[in-house]
Amino acid sequence: MVVSNYLSFRALFNWSRPSDFLLAFVFAPVFDLLFYGLFGHYMSVEDGAFYLTGGVMLAACLPALSGGVMSVTSERYYGTLHALLISPNALGPLFLRPLPYALFGALAGGVTLPVGMLLLDVRLPDDVLPVLLGCLLCGALSSAALGMLLGVFALYVRDIFTVINLAMWFLSLALGLFVPPSAYPTWLTVAAHWVPGYHALSAARTVVESGAPVGSDLAIEAARAAGLIVVGMCAITYYRRQVRRGRTSGLD
Repeated sequence: MVVSNYLSFRALFNWSRPSDFLLAFVFAPVFDLLFYGLFGHYMSVEDGAFYLTGGVMLAACLPALSGGVMSVTSERYYGTLHALLISPNALGPLFLRPLPYALFGALAGGVTLPVGMLLLDVRLPDDVLPVLLGCLLCGALSSAALGMLLGVFALYVRDIFTVINLAMWFLSLALGLFVPPSAYPTWLTVAAHWVPGYHALSAARTVVESGAPVGSDLAIEAARAAGLIVVGMCAITYYRRQVRRGRTSGLD
């Protein structure tokens, strides 16, 4: 089970050169962080710590989200969806699939963190960094779990990148990564509380700004990730039944 998840994670990047990898998951989030951080500082909207936490959370959540989607839809493109749907033991490895993408997302956020601290001239106490990395891991885990659920829905459509782009756009908007949530309309502020990564970002900003305990926020985020994984497993089980009854063309 561990080996199958490891090979599935490697297969996601079998098309990519190391330079493409660095460009997509290191340079892009650092550029976003620098652009919004400097622009927000110029406009006196928020301080550098606000944009630093938003940027590193974005760097952690987006790869985890896209990886979670591709962990399911890639089965169709690589011709292994048949085995996934037929095997009676396939659901066990699927339960653990969000974990490697969450770890990768946390790694991407961790790499972005020191670069952002340097570029935005933000200094964080040493005891804050481990808690901040825990926040990134929780946010990435819930994003990867959401991605796996979206991956099941993407099996019903041809253009999976539309699903990924819409999810990324709404995630970036609702979390208030670079814009203060107070500037959002009421309905979006309410909806943001249900978006994966919201409580992880809230915990990250709390620990950076005041160092207050953030256990409750992280517990909520972890519970949300577990709930999304369970819903994703139920969705995959339903899809398997639909395919076996000939009610979907997902194997085409």
